Amino acid sequence: MAEKDEAGLIVRVPDIEQVISGSIPAEVAKGRYWKDPFNRRTEAQHFSWKVFDAQHNRDLTLDVTRKADVAKAKAKAAYVENDLANDRVREGRQVVDTGPIEKVADLADECLGFSISRKNAMSAIPGDDGQKYSMSGRYLYCRFKNVNIVVDWEGFDYSRPWKLDAGTGMNQASSERDVERIVRTIVSTLR
Repeated sequence: MAEKDEAGLIVRVPDIEQVISGSIPAEVAKGRYWKDPFNRRTEAQHFSWKVFDAQHNRDLTLDVTRKADVAKAKAKAAYVENDLANDRVREGRQVVDTGPIEKVADLADECLGFSISRKNAMSAIPGDDGQKYSMSGRYLYCRFKNVNIVVDWEGFDYSRPWKLDAGTGMNQASSERDVERIVRTIVSTLR
């Protein structure tokens, strides 16, 4: 459980790695896992899971950041709504398109999400420096009191084994359910 001060603000977030262990999608749970070596339960925790195999690729990132107060935490919502959503960014050959902002009710104090699509993303296969595959999925930002939670869940199913340049992006409805399940689990430990 989270530790709170007299005003109800969170001063220490639980160990998020343990909190969400049963909530992340099974298809990525056994993938390549990264935990920021500088994670601090009083400040920020960052995680990433990646799977690149013969059938598909999956990329899940999670950031949980405690701010000093609610106003500082709310600043992230403005950034998500004004700078990240409904945008197109080109980085070299990679193009990232984000959908319009969608407010999500009943998860936390504030939640904003959108679809995300990546074209010509850098290959994660060792020794392959090409830009071949595309991904799509869901981005979700939520704030509970003074804690920001960001989940980015993207993937791509190949049309046939190792055919990285043809296939289908993740289903929006299922990716939306996945990110909301992760946030719901985290928020339940912050209450």
